Amino acid sequence: MGNLQANIYSFQYQTNVGRWEWKVSVSLVSVPTYSVVDIKSPYGLLRDSIPIPSEVIAEMAAAIVSLRASFPSSIVLGTPLTFVVDEGRGVSLPQTLTVTNGGTFGSLLAAAITSSAPYLTTSPTSVVGLSPSVTGNVSVAVDSTLLVAGSYSGTLSFVDSNASNTPQTSAVGITVRPKATISVTPTPLSFTVVRPLSGPYPAIPTSTLTVQNTGPGGSVLDFRVAKLVGASDWLTGITPSTDVLAASATSAVVVTAAPPSSYLYGTYSEVLRISGYSTNSYVDVPVTLTIV
Repeated sequence: MGNLQANIYSFQYQTNVGRWEWKVSVSLVSVPTYSVVDIKSPYGLLRDSIPIPSEVIAEMAAAIVSLRASFPSSIVLGTPLTFVVDEGRGVSLPQTLTVTNGGTFGSLLAAAITSSAPYLTTSPTSVVGLSPSVTGNVSVAVDSTLLVAGSYSGTLSFVDSNASNTPQTSAVGITVRPKATISVTPTPLSFTVVRPLSGPYPAIPTSTLTVQNTGPGGSVLDFRVAKLVGASDWLTGITPSTDVLAASATSAVVVTAAPPSSYLYGTYSEVLRISGYSTNSYVDVPVTLTIV
């Protein structure tokens, strides 16, 4: 093999009937491209009527393989990832780890990815076809289904036999939080209003629900409040309807009632469900409006 000019390489192979010669051109647009050109048979320049022996074709393929090996890729990984997840919750939202080919002209990065832990997964499980300075993205996620609260770590390994620095590893830090617990006071919640002889109802004083995360230290409660029945147009406000609470923290949820003037005497019912990932999943608070 000899370098005739930039990115042009010559090869030859001796057969029983004479010598075959050819050149391999290496070009790079989006990916390295290897082209066999200027084929010369023992009888002169190749013509359509001259078949190429299978052993020569195999040598041409081997020439391309050897050229690829002479242009080593280089694995360059992005910033290591850290995850904060809840115990037993399942698969986390993914994060992106970047992989760049830092190799020379003509190289092509094709790296297999393996994880050191079953709870640490990637998609895809390999990166292929990365030209020099081209970056690919690997989606990384943590499955906390079987994990209890604590600190964990994992390693992602990237292996490309043609890379000058294979293997490369990226550490992943994982914090698993304990489950939160939802506590709500008071329960039930009730409103009372006197029906006027005419016109709209008078303003009803608001009521406040106190939502607290009574889970262990390190737990986080991300909760929402919503009507369970949903047909209560007299229950007009829930503020805030979502919040995030650290362990022992509380949130004051203001509930507003304002019945339409068409409502008659009687008691009307609704249920507010305070839900979030926690040991008890949700708490239901009965709410009544009594018109007298």
